[in-house]
Amino acid sequence: MKEKEKIIGSICMVMMSIIFVLGGYFISKSNRLIECDEIFSEETTHNKDKTTEKDVFNEIENEDTTENATEKKYIVVDIKGPVKNPREYVLLEGSRIRDIINEAGGLTKEANENLIHFSKKLNDEDCIVIPKIGEELEENDEVKDLVETEKGVKNTGKENNKININKASIEQLKTLSGIGDSKAKAILDYRESNGGFKSIDELSNIDGIGGKTLEKLRDKVDIR
Repeated sequence: MKEKEKIIGSICMVMMSIIFVLGGYFISKSNRLIECDEIFSEETTHNKDKTTEKDVFNEIENEDTTENATEKKYIVVDIKGPVKNPREYVLLEGSRIRDIINEAGGLTKEANENLIHFSKKLNDEDCIVIPKIGEELEENDEVKDLVETEKGVKNTGKENNKININKASIEQLKTLSGIGDSKAKAILDYRESNGGFKSIDELSNIDGIGGKTLEKLRDKVDIR
């Protein structure tokens, strides 16, 4: 009888040991699953945050692109002479003579490139005349007014007996009362830096040109 009780007791101990081992295994596995879920949840949240940041950045970038697109301004410029397609062209504000030449398909063999001021900025309503090789400027007043031997193509600076401050050369500006070398150069520098004069009143932004001088110049200058 005692021997039987020992056997039963041994079996019970073995069973309890198995139960404890299995219980520990399942508890450990459950904890690992919880940890994996937490890690996965953290990674998902992190990735979601990164996606949100990327979306916000893209949205801001798109807004900037749209804003820049709406700020673009255009000018209309006419080009004549030895270019492949002489006519009027719509260009972005700030474009230069090289840009309109490219739009016109480039120069022909007759063009005198040595007289072309390729980097000169264009203004709205400009008319650019490209000089021909061997052309006598004295015989063609239109080209003579539009060409500078040292600087290349330029715009006519005198219209309706008024000096166009957006197109005039230093020599033409110096014909105005009270405008010498330094002020004429300052006017050209201001014109180049600001894309031309939008108003005659902007002359007051030039050092040395006060209210009285401005009033004297008002009837003698133009901006178109």
